[in-house]
Amino acid sequence: MVTVSFNLAPRGALGEAVAAVNQARQDLGLPASIQTSFQGTAQSFQASLANVPFLILAAIVTVYILLGVLYESYIHPLTILSTLPSAGVGALLALLLTRNDFSIIALIGIILLIGIVEKNAIMMIDFALDAERKENKAPHEAIYQASLLRFRPTLNRAGWRELWVDFGED
Repeated sequence: MVTVSFNLAPRGALGEAVAAVNQARQDLGLPASIQTSFQGTAQSFQASLANVPFLILAAIVTVYILLGVLYESYIHPLTILSTLPSAGVGALLALLLTRNDFSIIALIGIILLIGIVEKNAIMMIDFALDAERKENKAPHEAIYQASLLRFRPTLNRAGWRELWVDFGED
């Protein structure tokens, strides 16, 4: 038995180090009788990454069930959850464009982003359902009005008040 240990370079990512060690192991062409494994932090890192897809799937199913109970509908939760792919793809593209690694901090940021996007989608559906019920609007018109109402605070925070005029509002 041989133990080989390593330290991370300053500002180095554990995922990159694990990938480099795995690549070195493959490049050596070790026989099948030699077994290798990670211990310590690297082992915990690999175990946590293995469980992430199952945790995300469980979270999505749980959110769907809760929204289904809240709205007493099968379709409204799907409408709300349909915002997840664009939020996830946008976050991953932002990481690629800024050349940042997918780290634990990035995962936390993506989870926060998804929470904000889901909150916005829930509020849009609430606004649209309210407009359908109280103002007898068609679904297309109700969601359009809800989108405009939810977009105004975003523009206001960004300092783009002059764009509101394009939407016919002051």
